Amino acid sequence: MSATVAASRAALALALASAVALVLIGAAPPPGIPGDSPSPSPSQAPREKHGSVTMEPGYYPAADPESASVRIGRRLNAPAVRKRFTGGARSLEDLGRSVCRALGNTNPESLLSLCVHEDEFRDIMWREFPQSRPATGITADDGWMFLWARLHGGSVSATHEYGGRRLQFMRFERYDSTAVYKNFKLHKGLVLWAKDEQGELERFSWFRVAVERKGRFKIYSMKD
Repeated sequence: MSATVAASRAALALALASAVALVLIGAAPPPGIPGDSPSPSPSQAPREKHGSVTMEPGYYPAADPESASVRIGRRLNAPAVRKRFTGGARSLEDLGRSVCRALGNTNPESLLSLCVHEDEFRDIMWREFPQSRPATGITADDGWMFLWARLHGGSVSATHEYGGRRLQFMRFERYDSTAVYKNFKLHKGLVLWAKDEQGELERFSWFRVAVERKGRFKIYSMKD
């Protein structure tokens, strides 16, 4: 394999890995970072530079017999697994109550303990996502790196803003569907409603996705 082809495929794999977090968690692109310069006006924007590794001489796209899995949203040939979740809640509502109890202190580890673990993501979930197919070059470690950053950042942010308060779970609001996979379900678009000590209802939109596996529920994604 020529050096040009190897470099082209490596660049493509890196670009795919950078996008995998958004796809796995079903999140929209992140908002602009405070302090960033505003986007330039059309008259100030730099001239577009044409070119791509896919246009380099000797580039050939990797064989991708499972490309249809992107449209379907899952790999149909992913194996069924016997492994179960460690811990977790007995229902979605029980998970909501556990989240509210975890926010009763100021330690982010309380929330993190309710999240999916690395081995569970790798052994149960990863092989069902289209991004895990061989043609992408993306590994379970790549996917977990982005997901862990979201889970850790979300736990720290939520605890910093709401930790130390007594909250009573009321209900989950849903604005998205439940994605059913061979080994698990993703309950997407969740918003947690809770009552504070003064009896006021609060809406927590940082809770985004829960994962269900054989009657156990865990946090899969949060807004960081």
